[in-house]
Amino acid sequence: MGVSEKVMEALRAGILLNERVTTIIDKVNRMDHDIRHMNERLIRLETIVEIAQKQSVRPGRPELDS
Repeated sequence: MGVSEKVMEALRAGILLNERVTTIIDKVNRMDHDIRHMNERLIRLETIVEIAQKQSVRPGRPELDS
């Protein structure tokens, strides 16, 4: 294998590596978006639960025993 063939192989490997890194970056960005969306939904659910708990403990209203 000559020097030019080794250089070409190294360039091919670099291009392939660049494509794989780009693909991974895209996947990580999508995962980041999904996690942020789940976090927002979790915050809304926690808020709903807190409001429901506070409404069920109002004075003058009998509490339900679980």
